[in-house]
Amino acid sequence: MYTPKELNAMFHKHGIEEKLSTSLGNKVTIQASSIQNLKSTKRSSIYQLQLKTQTNSFPIIFKIYHSSKYKNEVEINIYSKAYPLLKEFLPEIYLMEKQGSETWVFMEYVRQIRGQLTFTPKHFDYIIPTLAKLHAHTYEEKSKKEISNFKNWVPIYNSVKMKKDREKFISKTMTFLDDVKKDKQWKDIIKPHYKSLNKLYSDGPDFFPELSASGNSITHGDLHMQNICSKDVSKNEPWAIQFIDWESAKFAPTWFDMIVLVEILLGFRKDWQSNAEEIRTHAVDVYTNEMKKYGIEFKTKPIHLYKMAYLQRTLEKGLHTQLRRILDNRGGELLPYHLEKISTWGSELGIYK
Repeated sequence: MYTPKELNAMFHKHGIEEKLSTSLGNKVTIQASSIQNLKSTKRSSIYQLQLKTQTNSFPIIFKIYHSSKYKNEVEINIYSKAYPLLKEFLPEIYLMEKQGSETWVFMEYVRQIRGQLTFTPKHFDYIIPTLAKLHAHTYEEKSKKEISNFKNWVPIYNSVKMKKDREKFISKTMTFLDDVKKDKQWKDIIKPHYKSLNKLYSDGPDFFPELSASGNSITHGDLHMQNICSKDVSKNEPWAIQFIDWESAKFAPTWFDMIVLVEILLGFRKDWQSNAEEIRTHAVDVYTNEMKKYGIEFKTKPIHLYKMAYLQRTLEKGLHTQLRRILDNRGGELLPYHLEKISTWGSELGIYK
């Protein structure tokens, strides 16, 4: 993490104000006293800067991606190579350049939906249309020409490499399951599911061929409320959405984004759970109808694809995360929810007995 003084010196050295002025078509200066660090990790650092013109000032985001060993390439490529195709779904990129082992990106400041309003299930109606448009925009053969270059750098869910990664995760998950089963607090929760899960995992890592058959596209991969932004959430109609933090993006079954957006929130929002079936069914209907507008129809029943996506993601990742949290003494709030859904939906869809 750099201090404001260090950043100002670097901005001056590399002529950043002049470059931003050219990009924005207006002379701007960076207000030194306004620099705020919003978040810093080994992977990246995010700062808010204030730009001043002759008549006003406005905030922008400055993001530093550290050394490539921290797996930043996918997000960097989304903001560079994919920007012409995906720019309506992204913050505006003002300036992007390499500085030694770092990549610097100066982009539009966009407000997270979280914190702007009290989120309710009806608000899915205002987000899902943009999500469907993103998927349709990069969907299989419909956009083969546009996405051909993506396949050189975006992770491909059906690739040999990603399949091996899923196998490794499953192996670790089974080890975690054995360890947590010994915990007095959790053993009675895990015991009813233990044998069936082990049998199920032996058939992995891919449990539903229908998912890939239903169509793949560029998926965000981490669509929680902190990564969904909009300048105006005051209207009772679909919002103009910008998605941020694309490190988990991949070319994958479209339904994975829907279950992260909807089902994970349902798992945490206990006050929604009495109406959960109504909420998820409505969300699936909205998504299905939006995709139909772009000429995309699903042969498998959409609510089944949604449940398949949830089970696949939970078996390959969700259980692993919750079990690891328990072993790290950080809680595992969603573990009972995951286990119940694997049991009921798995039985419904014929994979869990």
